[in-house]
Amino acid sequence: MTYKNFPLLLLMAVVPFFVGCDETVESQSPAASALATPPAVEAVAPVLSEPEETLFKGKVASGSTAAAILKAWLSPAEVHAFAGACEPVYDLTTIRVGKDWRVATVDDQFERFEYIIDSESYLEVSRDGESYKAARKPIAYEVKRVTVRGNIRTSLYEAMASINEKTILAVRLGNLFGWEIDFIHDLRVDDSFSVLVEKRYSGSTFKGYGKILAAEFINQGQHYEAYRLENEDGSADYYSRAGKNLRHAFLKTPVAFTRISSGFSLRRYHPIQKRYKPHYGVDYAAPTGTPIYAIASGTLKRVASNNSSGNHIFITHSNGYESGYLHMSRFAKGIRTGKKVEQGDLIGYVGSTGLATGPHLCFRMKIHGKPVDPTKIDTPRAASIKDNQKEAFSRVLAEYGPLFETRYAKAAKGPQEKS
Repeated sequence: MTYKNFPLLLLMAVVPFFVGCDETVESQSPAASALATPPAVEAVAPVLSEPEETLFKGKVASGSTAAAILKAWLSPAEVHAFAGACEPVYDLTTIRVGKDWRVATVDDQFERFEYIIDSESYLEVSRDGESYKAARKPIAYEVKRVTVRGNIRTSLYEAMASINEKTILAVRLGNLFGWEIDFIHDLRVDDSFSVLVEKRYSGSTFKGYGKILAAEFINQGQHYEAYRLENEDGSADYYSRAGKNLRHAFLKTPVAFTRISSGFSLRRYHPIQKRYKPHYGVDYAAPTGTPIYAIASGTLKRVASNNSSGNHIFITHSNGYESGYLHMSRFAKGIRTGKKVEQGDLIGYVGSTGLATGPHLCFRMKIHGKPVDPTKIDTPRAASIKDNQKEAFSRVLAEYGPLFETRYAKAAKGPQEKS
């Protein structure tokens, strides 16, 4: 090929390209053109699934520790850091046998630890980078308001059990009306009660009682009511329909639904020592394991055991009062000398330790060091409703009062509440 022919050959090669392009564009309809044009592609982020948690559940075994539970997922150094994170929130050495725990892992790596502390809260410890963070959190329950009703045949304890309710509700009701009604001597067949109470559920499983919102008791024709009113500090008191506080400085008795097997006496024959001596207390006969409660707020002066009084507790209260609880089978968890307790706190359980012929609580009281008969102490009520609470109490009565009004109207006339 010679260079003189190059322009012609170049033209022959290039012209068909342009001619062909012109023909192709002209022959295309708008629709065809659209089909021929590659559609715009939007960038779509890939869908990433969240890593799945694997849950391991168990109960604290006898002799087990937090370190023993966690060793399957954490090294000793990590357990040490874990415990350090917990220290300001919860003492891991106090975990209790039978309490539920669970560990969550992601891709076989520790993610979170949960431990049920009590009926109100749980401990959550989660990984936070190379460290851990701990928090005490409230347990989320499904709460249902339920009205529980029953009639007395022998005791409040038995009546509650007969309608398939837990006996702790009987204890709480007894404490609520303890200064209005003597549950040892005053109950009669066909006395009745109604309690509006919160019931807590986890799924379909009953997990205990929450707040008692309102309650009534008809005893020998006399009608008593209690309505819950919250205070500004989050605490609550119970008031009668007339606004009188049901709370007194002391509970009527430290145990519920028992009989007095021996009273206060300056000269009583001791069944074991076989001699006459003063008995500076009241013996409440009750089955072993019956809960014992602090009759008032105070400080645990002595938590100890000896051959005479067995397992015993003395509590100092305000205004020179002191209460004593003898012959316990055991102390409640966390009870120790120097600790402060509130009225109604569980402190121990009935037993027969020391010089005792059978299970009972020997309950004693002193005023300024002098023994007094506990059954003859009548303490004043707490303050009635304040003026700035009356509007809130009116709303409480409007909501809960109708539950009892029909029964109230049918109750026999007479003194409706004790002063």
